[in-house]
Amino acid sequence: MTPEARFHAYIRAFNASDWEALRGYYAADVRLVIGNGTELNGRDAILDFYSQVKRQTRRSIEIVQCFADGRTLAAEIESEFLATENAPDFAVRPMAKGDRYYLNSFVFYDFDGDHYTRIRAATFRREFRPAAAG
Repeated sequence: MTPEARFHAYIRAFNASDWEALRGYYAADVRLVIGNGTELNGRDAILDFYSQVKRQTRRSIEIVQCFADGRTLAAEIESEFLATENAPDFAVRPMAKGDRYYLNSFVFYDFDGDHYTRIRAATFRREFRPAAAG
């Protein structure tokens, strides 16, 4: 499987909250730096973080484009977060139930065979839409 095809499968697993499948994409000692600068170390820390995000929101990711060169994959992604509960301590910003938050990010995935070993994200566009009043 090409790195690009593997990435598309990875995003499908993420959107489906398929934690067991996601586990297989990460090296045990993977490092992730998300767009706000938070660093997560290790597969379990990443899965714990994303499962918390998915408990508070419905997050979906769309791939705008991706390409691989050697042992790195670069992608532009669009994410949507829909708050399913009040989340005053949410990682991106405080959110109330029904709020939506959109991000466009560039992400670099270093990989060794089938496993991501280092992931770095930078957000270049953010849009917050509060829930309609009433």
